[in-house]
Amino acid sequence: MSIEIYFFSGTGNSLAVARDLAKKVGAELISIPAVISRQSIKTEANNIGIVFPSYMAHLYGIPLIVEAFVKKLEDIRQKCIFAVCTCGGYESVNALPTLRNLARLIRSMGGKLSAEYSIRMPMNNLDYGHIPIPIDKNQETILEKCKIKLKHISQSISNRKRSRHRAIKSLLNLIMTPLYLVLRKSYLIALRKYSKEHQDTKKKYYELMPLTDNSIYADDKCNGCATCMKVCPVQNIKMIDDRPVWQHHCEMCFACHEWCPARAIHHWGRADGIYYHHPTVEISNVLRQH
Repeated sequence: MSIEIYFFSGTGNSLAVARDLAKKVGAELISIPAVISRQSIKTEANNIGIVFPSYMAHLYGIPLIVEAFVKKLEDIRQKCIFAVCTCGGYESVNALPTLRNLARLIRSMGGKLSAEYSIRMPMNNLDYGHIPIPIDKNQETILEKCKIKLKHISQSISNRKRSRHRAIKSLLNLIMTPLYLVLRKSYLIALRKYSKEHQDTKKKYYELMPLTDNSIYADDKCNGCATCMKVCPVQNIKMIDDRPVWQHHCEMCFACHEWCPARAIHHWGRADGIYYHHPTVEISNVLRQH
């Protein structure tokens, strides 16, 4: 059984999950940013895994680079595809609708999402305050539970089992739909604000998200080292006069903010002084993705 696991990660959560999973199931590990520039993505592997974080599940959840990857996959009808979605909040709120949207996307391309899994990781902006229901914030506990769940997921993949509790997940999605509709408006207002578009703009989520880098900037501590440009998974930063200039196809992954050695970058999605990356991931691992 040949397996390739493709992943997208900015601060290391999904990279750590994909790396561990690939080791457990004997899969080849491939970074989505490393192949996304190709016109089409062809693979001889019969089984394809996609590991990625959920962003703004109430609007869509799938990072735009992951959507582009799926649309470029050749012979998608012939592939057995599974997905692992990482999220910082409750899986039923963040991962389930994201995986549902991914299944729809793959189906629209003529393929099928055979198995879907989710894993809760530490939130990469550490902003748990917006979650109305109490949630475990202890990083060590979250990561320990992740290890246990990864073991079960790898066994399921190795045994080629389909996802369990599909009916329950579908029911949860149905129940949560009214809440998503309520939250959607507030998220769109925020995206319009950070993309610096007028609130009456007709632009959709996938048009606004890349423009939110209008609210990312580097302060006077910037030393022109270009680390932000090197770690950006979508080549969204150019160095002009030794200063980073964002190019408006942002993925909101926090990589530029997290890995800046001078702590010079300010990201609208994180409070000042807040940093997090997966403890087993180093900047060299992130650079190697490209």
